[in-house]
Amino acid sequence: MTLARLRSIAFWRRLIQTGVLLAFVFIPLANKAGLHALSGNFLSFNAAGLPLADPLACLQVFAGVFSGTSSMLVGAGLVLLLALLLGPVFCAWICPYGLLSELTSAAFRKAPPPKEAEKRKKVITARPFGLKLLIVCLGLAGIVLFAPMPLLNQLSMPGWYSRLMQHAVLYGQILWGGVALIGLVLLAEGVAGKRLWCRWLCPQSVLISLAGNILPQRLQVRFTRKACTCPASDRPCLAACSLALNPRKITTAQSLQCTNCGDCIEACSLRGKALDFGFGKKE
Repeated sequence: MTLARLRSIAFWRRLIQTGVLLAFVFIPLANKAGLHALSGNFLSFNAAGLPLADPLACLQVFAGVFSGTSSMLVGAGLVLLLALLLGPVFCAWICPYGLLSELTSAAFRKAPPPKEAEKRKKVITARPFGLKLLIVCLGLAGIVLFAPMPLLNQLSMPGWYSRLMQHAVLYGQILWGGVALIGLVLLAEGVAGKRLWCRWLCPQSVLISLAGNILPQRLQVRFTRKACTCPASDRPCLAACSLALNPRKITTAQSLQCTNCGDCIEACSLRGKALDFGFGKKE
């Protein structure tokens, strides 16, 4: 393996993503063998006594019964703290469905056509995030008005993935509803050539994205315009972004959707290196 490869953002991101994907296969196996240092799923997880929890799952519990445990609050708080400091890295570096979605999209996705690329150079709208926020609001309203149960957990792709592994290993059961949901969404993304779920529908990303945009000094993609050497007709950073964002446009709408995956930085590193990771915005 070359030194350049070891320095690659893509290498380390794929390594972490794959490690998490496999971890939630081996954790149930370890639990079945009597080892419980790590246990749980992406809705509620325990790492050697340290609680971690999906913030949206916790919010749904509170909306249903107007109370929560200290462990639940600490677990959700730690996840939101990670987003506060590093942005919504969970989506790009940890979420196992994110890896499956990226691989599926990459297998079918082509470089954006000229007209689409031209639009992305000019403006990134907040409509995708607005739709996800609407889904969360409707789900919470349904919990408060009709049923005190976490309805939005049924739309958690990482939750479904980890529960599929748990039930298969610990109980010998296959949750066919989860298999069908994940399979159908991946099929739709492959046919469309776009990451439809992660960009337009995933409710789990809403609170993480909001927390990731509170602190201006958080980790983020930064653009140095004077360092850009790409002609207007060739912007590799646009083609690299699987979420159809324009990393040269640093706007609120862009920040709410960017997951700090670093793909645009990798593409730019072969050119003028106008994009980089850093804490806080460049002057």
